[in-house]
Amino acid sequence: MSNFLQQQQALSESLHAVRQRMLLLEDERQQIEEQLAELQANGTKFQLLDEISERLGKLEQAGAGEMFWAEHYRADASAQVIARIGESTRDYNERLDQLHQSRRQVLDNIEYCNEEIFALDEQADELRREEEESKYEFEITREFEQPDFRPMVMPWHTQGEDEKRFRLCVFASLFIATLLGYLVPLYTLPEPETEVVEIPERLAKLVIEKKTKPKPPPEPEKTKPKKEEKKPEPKPEQKVAKQEPKPTKTEKKQARKKAERAGVLAFKDNFQDLIQDDLDNRLGQQTQLSTAGKKENRSQRSLITSAAAKGSGGLSASDVSRNVAGTGSSLGGVEFARVESAIGTEGDFAGEDRPLSDGVGPSRTDEEIQIVFDRYKSSLYRIYNRELRNNPALQGKMVLKITIEPDGSVSMAQVESSDMDSPALNAKIVARVKRFNFGEKAGVPTITILYPIDFLPQN
Repeated sequence: MSNFLQQQQALSESLHAVRQRMLLLEDERQQIEEQLAELQANGTKFQLLDEISERLGKLEQAGAGEMFWAEHYRADASAQVIARIGESTRDYNERLDQLHQSRRQVLDNIEYCNEEIFALDEQADELRREEEESKYEFEITREFEQPDFRPMVMPWHTQGEDEKRFRLCVFASLFIATLLGYLVPLYTLPEPETEVVEIPERLAKLVIEKKTKPKPPPEPEKTKPKKEEKKPEPKPEQKVAKQEPKPTKTEKKQARKKAERAGVLAFKDNFQDLIQDDLDNRLGQQTQLSTAGKKENRSQRSLITSAAAKGSGGLSASDVSRNVAGTGSSLGGVEFARVESAIGTEGDFAGEDRPLSDGVGPSRTDEEIQIVFDRYKSSLYRIYNRELRNNPALQGKMVLKITIEPDGSVSMAQVESSDMDSPALNAKIVARVKRFNFGEKAGVPTITILYPIDFLPQN
């Protein structure tokens, strides 16, 4: 009989024994369940007896037992009845607790048997799997020859013999060094004998003449210098400056106007706006200015001006980043222009400031207006961020209608359209735009533009 068959037979016997024990436990559990059912059927009766005995005991303690027993009342008889009822209820409860405890033990044994059966089943499956794998194992039918011993060690690897030889050399050298260090100080060298050579006496006398120092010559007598008398210098004649005539009030006003038109004072309005908005004086990161390569030719613009006889018919959102469309009806009395466009990219106006007007006179360019909006962009976004705290879902596009005067001030600003339901934000943005200063430009007419602004939360 093979090893696998012996193991399978042992597992089968163990499984059979566990199953037999489990059947006995199931029979015992069934008997306990039947006894519990019988006791629980009389449970209400014993509960009533318990309550009656408790009430009769309280009645006896109160000294009113004769009220229940009437003329048949005897104290010893009533005490015996109460004791007998209490003993029967206690026996019932003890029996019930004992059956419950036996039932729990039987259930625990049944669960343990189930776990044991599960473990034996796993062992049987593992044994069956090993038996299947053993069928496909390779069997060696030839004799195994032991090859010659060849240590699989590289030259730089340490071996046992090398370590032993190294330790022996180290210990020997340490022993010799210690021995020499101990013995050498014990030996004292004798002092060398010095030979004394006798030199014959030789006397010599050196005679040196003393040199006499020469006497110093007599010092000449010092003569006191005579003090020179200071002659009085002639006083210079004082020149009296001629008083210039004081300028009149008209001359002062003319000089002041002349000074205001020249030098730094000519830009006092621009500087005043910068002083008021010192935190906003920052240009955009992608702003580029170019004044080289001016050309005399002009490019036609897509404009909606006061001289137009009919509407624009709509502006394409793919060509203009402002996303503003016309209505197709005639417009008059108001001059509109696109603000943002491809500046200095293609066409005849490459690298040149683009005017906002088709006329001959000068006008404000796209770059000039875009630079101003880039400068004040941070202040507009501060207003938007403050409103964003109250409404986190606030985002969208706002189209502003702005009228720019020749001196650079904003005379009119209003919200043309907005997909954000926030009147407070609209009012604050309009109030801030009215404080913009686009800078004075000579010969520029009053223009009205539509400028869209996208407000998106910054992640």
